[in-house]
Amino acid sequence: MRRTIATLTAFAMLSTPTLSAAQSMAEANVKLIEAYDTVKVSTIPDGIYLRTVNDPDDIIWERLPEYRVAMSPAPAVHESVELRVNYDAEVSYLNMTLAKTSERFYVRLRWVDDTRDTATAFDRFRDGVAVQFSLGDDETSYMMGDGPDSAVNIWYWRSGEDAVQNLAAGGPGSTTLLEEQPVSGESQYFDKDGDPNEWTVVMSRPIKAQGAHNVSLDRDVVPMAFALWQGAEKQRDGLKSVSEGWIMLDMASE
Repeated sequence: MRRTIATLTAFAMLSTPTLSAAQSMAEANVKLIEAYDTVKVSTIPDGIYLRTVNDPDDIIWERLPEYRVAMSPAPAVHESVELRVNYDAEVSYLNMTLAKTSERFYVRLRWVDDTRDTATAFDRFRDGVAVQFSLGDDETSYMMGDGPDSAVNIWYWRSGEDAVQNLAAGGPGSTTLLEEQPVSGESQYFDKDGDPNEWTVVMSRPIKAQGAHNVSLDRDVVPMAFALWQGAEKQRDGLKSVSEGWIMLDMASE
């Protein structure tokens, strides 16, 4: 690991007094974020590195603020989805940690999932999660955009493989795989004894990326939203849970 004593000491100032204390208070300290709230993106000092590029279990994550967003059934955009969606389902929650270095932007997501669903077969579906960015402002529809002039950039991870697809969309049903694929990811499923099992996924991308429909991450404010698929609940395609409205990322914070 390329970490010096000096840089580790500086970064420790961002943390709680001890790691065990941070773990015991972790859930209590998670702040619930609502639509159109602003979230400051944490800065990882130069000289501090994750063990691997997207390590989901690195100690760094214990030392950064974590937030929670409510996930509700996505509005049906097709009759076949309308037949399957359960709008009375309990609200679930997606936890997120947002960080950047001088060169890279990170999104760490974790959520409770009793089963690890990693394959698609007859009547079986994979778990998955996606991060969506407005290419413009928060007037763009958080439901995958609303036209070529109000498009979104989507980072889509699904279980069974740690490849993240870099996509664009200008409305439901218009999802397109982009030629440039600068986004990478890594996941870990935690089978906890006595506590709820959960997925943890980290996706990241260089802050500067070329190509049409790749979100500009050097803006001061970037609108972000989320989607979640639970394979055990037969969720796929438009049958999913989503955050309602944009979360506004404060990229200019230090």
